[in-house]
Amino acid sequence: MKVLLIYPNIVESPKDISHGLAQISSLLKKDKHQVELIDTTFKLTKLEIINKVKRFDPNVIGITIATNDKEHAIRLLKLIKPYTHAKIIAGGFHTTIFPEDIIKEKEINGLCIGEGEYPFLEFTNNLQNKKKITEIPNFWYKTSNGIIKNPIRNLIEDLDNLPFPDRSIFEYQKYIDHNRGLATFITSKGCPFECSYCINKILQNLYKYKGKYTRFYSIEYIINEIRDVLKRYKVKEIEFYDDTFTLDKNRIREFCKIYPKKIGLPFYINARVNAVTREDFLLLKKAGCQRVSIGIEHGDEEMRNKILKRDMTNRQIIQTFKDAKTAKLKTYAFNMIGVPFETKKTIEKTINLNKIIQPDFIGVSLFNAFYGTEIYELAKNENMLKEKLSESYFKESNIKNKYLTEKELENIRNKFGFKVYIKKRPIRGILDLIDKKYSKNKNILKIKNKILKYGIRKII
Repeated sequence: MKVLLIYPNIVESPKDISHGLAQISSLLKKDKHQVELIDTTFKLTKLEIINKVKRFDPNVIGITIATNDKEHAIRLLKLIKPYTHAKIIAGGFHTTIFPEDIIKEKEINGLCIGEGEYPFLEFTNNLQNKKKITEIPNFWYKTSNGIIKNPIRNLIEDLDNLPFPDRSIFEYQKYIDHNRGLATFITSKGCPFECSYCINKILQNLYKYKGKYTRFYSIEYIINEIRDVLKRYKVKEIEFYDDTFTLDKNRIREFCKIYPKKIGLPFYINARVNAVTREDFLLLKKAGCQRVSIGIEHGDEEMRNKILKRDMTNRQIIQTFKDAKTAKLKTYAFNMIGVPFETKKTIEKTINLNKIIQPDFIGVSLFNAFYGTEIYELAKNENMLKEKLSESYFKESNIKNKYLTEKELENIRNKFGFKVYIKKRPIRGILDLIDKKYSKNKNILKIKNKILKYGIRKII
């Protein structure tokens, strides 16, 4: 069978492949199916998209849909529908949490809810072998008698049984080069935490009694996958995209023992305040870790723990960043502004907490409430929701804040880093302001990069 996968990516930064589609492609190819991809990350013209559909003439089209790119995804399907008779199947996070929203689209024949690797493979094989395609677990499928909604199958128990993700369907070297030599990997599935703004709790409920939710690839699998990528592509650094890389302490110790010997490239991870220790940081640094990214999210403890359900104190956050610096790791702090009931005073608490911890890098997003999450229901009940979700949480929010305008939030975000750094690291503060204010002015950014290149990096 000929299968066309579609990645309707609109995220400007960071640019990364869909690891889910890559994994599906590897399974399809293992069963001798032909696979091609339409990837909108680096922009494609309508004519290029149409011509690819016409030339490849697929039997099946699979599209992954996230909440923020849903409108773009549907536009793509409307564009290509007149040029194909393929069965069109949607998957991805938005499809999983809000299937009723996607199945109503006339271009779509069916949905794959939850983990899609084996269900999508089964659908393709059944279609090829003229077997039933309407009774596959995880699938909703349209028929002349209505929509057939099948139950969810058990979670994949042993992740090592999956083949390596097929990066070849993407222009993967282009991604690496865009990210200055960085290749990305995911070493686990499922997150055990229940933050109110994340869809993770929905997925936990979806898969209740369907197997262990948080699972890990073995260290041997991870090392072999990285080595396979290094054979095919020019890579300088590695980033692990797991929400929390440090969950399993025994696994961390094993990784830190093997990685330097078998790989040896600098790498970056994400960690969580109450799921990482000073000893973890020391081991990771010795193994080659250069930077750890940690979610603060908010500086007001009540908002962080009662509204965002983060379950961590300011004292824990301060100590975790101190531990990372003791291990000589660079730190990146994730922050949100525009959370429901946000005021200038609560945002000031977030800025003040960042002043204390002095992260090396700061990310500040405008809060968006995603459908199905606990905080979405809160915002809905409080009449705070805008009609349309933002396509980028760095650009706008879908929350109508009672105390701050959208413009005020944007101004605060643009000056956030400047306020954090200006007293203790003034040059760093000025450069951060330049980044935000002149991000589209190439000449200004060239000057900033020259400042960094010629030694001032040491004092910022």
